[in-house]
Amino acid sequence: MELRTLRYFVAVSEELHFGRAAARLHMSQPPLSRAIKTLETEIGARLFERSPAGVALTPVGAVLLDEAHALLDQADRLRVRVATAAGAGVLTVGLLGDSTDPGVRRLARAYRERHPGAEIRIPRGRWYGPFRSAGRPCSGTARSA
Repeated sequence: MELRTLRYFVAVSEELHFGRAAARLHMSQPPLSRAIKTLETEIGARLFERSPAGVALTPVGAVLLDEAHALLDQADRLRVRVATAAGAGVLTVGLLGDSTDPGVRRLARAYRERHPGAEIRIPRGRWYGPFRSAGRPCSGTARSA
């Protein structure tokens, strides 16, 4: 099971629509559908109930979604800790609006020019960041490590 495939699964789970999830992931729908089908085969259970109206999570899919969120959050924390240990900084920008806004990209580019060693990440879709409580976003302020 690959992290990339879990990210695909999370996108479909949150969008409840393969077409919208594919657009969010900047990919076409057929490879996304194949990846989810391969994941279902690997797990040995259906993750979605498919219908002409869209998709819905199965009970197995709901369990996987909770675990996928936890695993992906841990992978993000791992990446930050390793980058910090290596001397590189990571700036993750959470937006309430559209992450494709050209102004956001201009700001990121300007920051990157001033801090070439820093990694800037602007997650697409729902952003929970490091602030999670019982699977839900929670408010707070970031503290540097």
